[in-house]
Amino acid sequence: MPYDLTNQVALITGSSRNIGQAIAQTLAQHGVKVVINARNDAQGAQNTVQQIQDLGGQAISILADVGDETQVQQMLEQILQQWGRIDILVNNVGLRRSCSITEMTTPEWREVLATNLDGPFFCCRAVAPCMITAKQGTIINISGLNAHIGRANWAHVCASKTGALGLTKALAVELAPYQITVNHIVPGAIDTARSHSSDMLAREQRLAGIPLGRLGTPDEIAAMCVFLASKEARFITGQTLHVNGGALRC
Repeated sequence: MPYDLTNQVALITGSSRNIGQAIAQTLAQHGVKVVINARNDAQGAQNTVQQIQDLGGQAISILADVGDETQVQQMLEQILQQWGRIDILVNNVGLRRSCSITEMTTPEWREVLATNLDGPFFCCRAVAPCMITAKQGTIINISGLNAHIGRANWAHVCASKTGALGLTKALAVELAPYQITVNHIVPGAIDTARSHSSDMLAREQRLAGIPLGRLGTPDEIAAMCVFLASKEARFITGQTLHVNGGALRC
């Protein structure tokens, strides 16, 4: 393996399927002990754990709603009880809803922000003391292209993901003295399965405007996470890394 992450411990939120699952599996292939997190997909989380263990990796699953600070703290305590440390946090989970601004209720707004913005904050706050004590760590926040270009009926999604970008930049400066890196990955159109509530566009619409002419894969996002967690990336922090096939050039 080009990057040796043996015996590091990683928490990947929303990792029972799709991009989060690929990140967990790829980190495990590089020697990381991974925590599979989902809010209520117990079967998917356990299936991912089993797949990792079948290949000789180490993994556990913990059900927790990252938008609930008590559940996040309980999850951290369980991780520390199991492995005694945490080296990598990937805030991957995201909630996507479609609703016009004129019809959006306050509870609908707050539900999305709880997962997409409160969640990364709660998780970063929970793991920071462990990383500060160890004087090392990797935090990766994952958002989406629509936070940078906007999308109709996604005001709550775009606002929450843009807020997480600000969190990334602030924490990159605050945690730098402890050799903790904080970066932001922005996937473009990725070939994943989505629930009906995510309001995913048709494949043809998703392909439009991608110069490389294809959708990305979850493994390509996972590869970026592995690199950012490696010793080779210790001088990279506070950055927004776009993985989008050229759909947004900045």
